[in-house]
Amino acid sequence: MNLQCANCGAALESFSGVVKCAHCGSMNQVAPVILAEALRIETINEVASVLIPKWTALPASITEVFSTGLENQSSVSVHILQGEGELISQNRNIGNFIFDGIPPAPRATPRIQFTFEVQADGRLTVTALDTETQKEKIFPTMQLEISKRQSTH
Repeated sequence: MNLQCANCGAALESFSGVVKCAHCGSMNQVAPVILAEALRIETINEVASVLIPKWTALPASITEVFSTGLENQSSVSVHILQGEGELISQNRNIGNFIFDGIPPAPRATPRIQFTFEVQADGRLTVTALDTETQKEKIFPTMQLEISKRQSTH
């Protein structure tokens, strides 16, 4: 995102809030960057549960703990979506990944901690951590839809 000082046209190094121009010293109001649609994850029965709501100012992050749904499950599928629909078919697919290497255990016993971090430019990084084994996986970076919030004045 290319931002310029309103006074002198110099590049600004901020995505939201008020920033002081390093070149001329003037203060510039920069529109906040927001998540254009909710970040969601597929849970059960084709449901897309909200992780980070629409209109959230960026950068933003959330950490959630999930588990397995079957006995002795050695992996979990992570399906990430963006949109406003409650069903997965009503949203845009962002990514679908597998976290494997989970030790066999009764269903709902493993605790997999997922951290979802959205940068101001819309880049999403997802990290999974098995809290028992400390095995960690960082999924490939994905791109979300973002926008600048319009002033209400």
